[in-house]
Amino acid sequence: MAVGHSPMVRRSRLGAELRKLRRDKNLTIAQVSVLIGWQASELSRLENGKLRPDLSVVMDILDALECIGPEREMLISMARDANQRGWWKAMVGPMFERYRQIAEIEAGATEIRQITMLFVPGLLQTEEYARSRLSNTPGLTEASAVQTAINGRLTRQKLLDNEETQYSVLMDEGILHRRTCEPGMLADQFRHLLKIGQRSNIDIRIIPFVAEIYERTQITSGFTLFRYASPDDPRVAYVETSTVDLVLSDREDLARYEKMHEEFGAHALNAADSLALIEDAVERFQPKGT
Repeated sequence: MAVGHSPMVRRSRLGAELRKLRRDKNLTIAQVSVLIGWQASELSRLENGKLRPDLSVVMDILDALECIGPEREMLISMARDANQRGWWKAMVGPMFERYRQIAEIEAGATEIRQITMLFVPGLLQTEEYARSRLSNTPGLTEASAVQTAINGRLTRQKLLDNEETQYSVLMDEGILHRRTCEPGMLADQFRHLLKIGQRSNIDIRIIPFVAEIYERTQITSGFTLFRYASPDDPRVAYVETSTVDLVLSDREDLARYEKMHEEFGAHALNAADSLALIEDAVERFQPKGT
């Protein structure tokens, strides 16, 4: 099954292409704004990938820049992709902004590589584990909001049903020991990891306590690297923090996170040994007598 496109990534690429076209014509943002009768600030946001494109405005810009032929058709198609509203549009309200953002980035990804240090990643969580995590999330105070977030997380997981999407995660061994919810719930979660880890497009590896990780490879938060089907779509690093998530596509930023992922991956156990540690965790947290 073919993958689609990430609207957020397509907005970024569309903006970069429009900016290049404008500069090739030796025009400023202010000059193009006058030509199309649009605000310069809005055009700047569009070029920076911060604005959902209006197709008619994009066509006006292409007219002003005298863009014709296959290039024009390609950019119009890109604008349509960038304007797509997926299932996440139902998650209304500022408290779901981060959830909508990650869903948009994940859409269309053909390769997802993740490092997580504290919890099982959202794409691999069971419903009950997700509930225990999301119930303690600041801003999600209403039961209905928590359920909306859970439903969104479970919907996100469907992208892994597509074997063309390759997913790998490096998990700190502490996740297998830390009691982050009820023991039975943890046992079920780790049992789920054993099952889903058998899929050909999913690779789960554990960074063991004994790994020799020195200062240069230390990280303070988890992050995820995304690659897309089109080689022209920018790769993305998504960095999670306690208050805001960073979306990075600058080459230097990407190189830094790519290197960190490579270095941690070199310390991780192979898939078979990792699954053996997860089996131990199931036994450790399985309630006695069950």
